[in-house]
Order: sequence, then structure tokens, then C-alpha cells
Amino acid sequence: MHILPVTFKQFNITQSVPVQKPDTQCELVQAFCENFKLPDERKNHAQFDESLVKKIASYKERAVKPVVDMLKTAQSEKDITAGLFLLNRIIDAGAKGVENTYPVISRFNYSESHNVQVMLAGIYRKTLLPDAFGPLVTMFMKNSQKPVQIPFDPNEEVGGAILEYLRSKASVNNYSKN
Repeated sequence: MHILPVTFKQFNITQSVPVQKPDTQCELVQAFCENFKLPDERKNHAQFDESLVKKIASYKERAVKPVVDMLKTAQSEKDITAGLFLLNRIIDAGAKGVENTYPVISRFNYSESHNVQVMLAGIYRKTLLPDAFGPLVTMFMKNSQKPVQIPFDPNEEVGGAILEYLRSKASVNNYSKN
């Protein structure tokens, strides 16, 4: 427990201030996850509070740790998808160093959830982590063997991420030849 002195009417009074545990979620991240709704048969998109997403993403690098802390313990498809969605939007906001989260988010690489696969593919498309290419191909192949179109086809995003890896590799090879 951390104690801070507080001066009030010329008396020194001590006030107990709770110390936040490093494993506790940021309140904004927790509020986002509670209100996040997954796609279903009637709607092929997630529902969420856009203003809350913008606020969290505006913290950029400072928002990464609370989201990653939440993802370390996330068990439900809803929480995993919400956390990955936030991470994706944090990348869009311009946060640096998000590729360092791979050891945490890679635990979802072989998820059967199409929602999780789409969010991972979006993150991998933007970060182009070499270690993520194999899991993307595996996702694509498994989804191709058991195609599902409802509420959406995850291979659209997974395939797009694979194409981005290939395009990036091709552009690097073309540049090095010149």
C-alpha cells in the first residue's frame, strides 16, 4: 500500500491510495470488452462503441500494455476478438512496437473462431511479422477444407493478409535487383 500525505486545514492527514496491480485491466479496455458484440446470423459485423475505440487508440503505445494484459488472460471468443480488434485499431492510430505483442497474440493462431482469425489476419497484414505467415496459410487451408459463408467468409481477410505478405516480399526482391 502506498501512502500519500494530504494537507487539509493546516493538518497533515494521511490518505491511503490503492496501488494498481500490474495484471489489472485498464478500465477503458474492460468497458469496451463488456459492450462488444460479436457478429451473428443477422449481422455480419461486430457492434461496439466507436468513441471508446477512438479514445483507447488515441493513447497509442500506452494503450498496448492494457490490451495485451487483457489478452493474456482472455478465454472467451468475445473477449479475444474485442482485444484483437482494439490492437488492430491501435496499429491504425500509428502505435509503434506492436509487433512485440506476437508472443501473446500467437496463442490464438490456431483458433477455430472466424472472428479471431479475421482480427489476427488484420494485425498480421499490417505488421508483416515473418513468424505469422505460416499460421495464416494454415488458417486459409483449414477454412478452405470447411468453407463457411455465414455470417462472413474469414478467408477474404486471411487471403488478403497472405497476398500482402507476398506483395511485400515481391517488392523487396524487385527493389534489391535495382
